[in-house]
Amino acid sequence: MSLLHDVKSIKGGPVSFAGDQGGFITAQRMISNSSVRFDKVSYVKEMSNNLLSISQVCDKRHKVLFNEQQCYIITKDYKVPENMILMTAPRCQDLYILDMSKAYVKATTGHQAFVSKAIEQESMLWHKRMGHLSFSKMNHLVHNCLIEGVNVKGFHVPDGCVPCKKGEQAKKPHKVKKHHSIDTLLELLHMDLFGPINKKSITG
Repeated sequence: MSLLHDVKSIKGGPVSFAGDQGGFITAQRMISNSSVRFDKVSYVKEMSNNLLSISQVCDKRHKVLFNEQQCYIITKDYKVPENMILMTAPRCQDLYILDMSKAYVKATTGHQAFVSKAIEQESMLWHKRMGHLSFSKMNHLVHNCLIEGVNVKGFHVPDGCVPCKKGEQAKKPHKVKKHHSIDTLLELLHMDLFGPINKKSITG
């Protein structure tokens, strides 16, 4: 509490932490050390440690660097060299999601890097979600940022989609039955087998 400035008492919501413990937000205000300032810092009396999320630091346009000894908060003007980046973890709300399914490859420039390459299960899952869209069209969508919420940058399945292959197979036409062989109620089965047709529907 002594670190907060201009403390304002509030009746905030509950906060859960280690095990079954928890508490309530009873105050909120600003904290600063003359170099870095954070607003709307919540005070929970039941907590014995001060916690600060990385997303809060980044919201102030700072950069954060960790190593085996300590953590650095770096000025927003610092730019990370592209050839030093091994992996990236995109932010989802206040969390940074690290995808360990990314494959390790060697880039054409000679630098080693991690690139996002969808594994077969992910590719098939998104293929089904997109209504069995062709993989070339799926890659076109993600490469040109035309779709949101897809966490992979490339789709590939070695053997393709088996249901798509079966659906595209040519089949022999069904012979027209001149007489119905139905003599029991509910025995008639209706199936959508006609087409393609060149007649427009009422709505075009």
